[in-house]
Amino acid sequence: MDKKILIKTNELSVPVIFLLTLVFLSCASVSPPQRRIPEDYSGIVHAGGSRTPEEFRLMKSLGMNWTLHTFNWSRIESEPGKWDFRYYDEIVDMADRAGIKTLGVLAYDNGNVQRNQTVSRYIPSHEIPLFLEYVRKTVTHFRGRVDAWCIWNEPNTPRFWKGTDAEFYELTKLAADTVRETDSEVILLGGAVNRGVFGLPKKFINGLFKSASMNRMDGVAFHPYELNPARTARLYDNFQKMVKPWGFDNKIWITEVGYPTGGLYPTKVSEKKFSHYVIKTFTLLAIRDTRVILWYQLFDSVNRNPSNSENFFGLVRSAEDYQSKGSEAFRLCATYISGTFLNAQDLRRENLPSSLNAYYFYGEETSALVLWNDNPAPVKIRTSLPGTVHAMHNINTGAKADIQANADIRVGSEPVFITWQVSDARTVVLKRR
Repeated sequence: MDKKILIKTNELSVPVIFLLTLVFLSCASVSPPQRRIPEDYSGIVHAGGSRTPEEFRLMKSLGMNWTLHTFNWSRIESEPGKWDFRYYDEIVDMADRAGIKTLGVLAYDNGNVQRNQTVSRYIPSHEIPLFLEYVRKTVTHFRGRVDAWCIWNEPNTPRFWKGTDAEFYELTKLAADTVRETDSEVILLGGAVNRGVFGLPKKFINGLFKSASMNRMDGVAFHPYELNPARTARLYDNFQKMVKPWGFDNKIWITEVGYPTGGLYPTKVSEKKFSHYVIKTFTLLAIRDTRVILWYQLFDSVNRNPSNSENFFGLVRSAEDYQSKGSEAFRLCATYISGTFLNAQDLRRENLPSSLNAYYFYGEETSALVLWNDNPAPVKIRTSLPGTVHAMHNINTGAKADIQANADIRVGSEPVFITWQVSDARTVVLKRR
């Protein structure tokens, strides 16, 4: 039956209707024998916005490599010809000192500059030159300091683009040309699409590529918001198939993904299970051909509106108390999965049910094993692990406990996260007890 559902769109929700078909798939079969997860794989959206040393120390401790900020045209050009980059200068420079890369979104209208503007989140064709001047000035100012740019955000949703598809394709193509003319070396992304009213916006995505708007891009940005990690992975797979004919199947950047722990969105998850979702989503996207994953977002709002899910996406409860909701789960993934190889060929499963997910990430110094069972009933297994200094990590607190290489473990719906120091031996054996 059709249900009314609210899909996350950064600032406010948009009521949409789509078919709720809860299909949970075993994702082990999609794993290639070897997959190199990039060293700079992990990031968090809007992290660093307070511009305080405390926040940047937290960001660094979480193992994040990227932060994403929207470089709003209206903030940068407060009146025609008056340019002020100081707010973003501080964020970019602090991130750079912390060894964190910046992905900037070039976006949105500017009522201070556009003539006769009556519709927000819209650039009519005759005013595109004004937008291109903002693009040129911004990219020039941050050349060599901002590591990647993305043109616009979720343009397939009416919340963020009020014009026609053709008008957006024109804006994208011209903006991409302007970026390339200004900084030929910077990473450039397009798309940044969310799922639409009835699923993936196939017509919009195909039009974006057919219009040649993506010809100058290094990658396509995607926001796979869904009800749970299994559906998030399946949505990614469908998107990957959609962009494969255009040669972008291995150039997908997850520039937003997450789940709220409050409000009215049906993607809401309890705080008790939030860390589970962080581990599972990070893992299921890492084993695919994703280039980077940026979690939405670091903090819940300080003054939270109980009905607004946008206030509850944080890995940390607020910028005031710094209490973790899911940040320790993110830290484990960012620390022990980034920069490793997915090692499926050295993972031996003996008499294990297909519902048991097992992912082995081999690193130069430390390897990790992530396990969970899709079935409600836990499975008891015996591990046979290579290496030394084996530890099991608490995904909620980050605490770790030493375990033996040959240990009996119960694996339920809560992920089990095990690490060890590597040795010459690589084979991992998991047996059902």
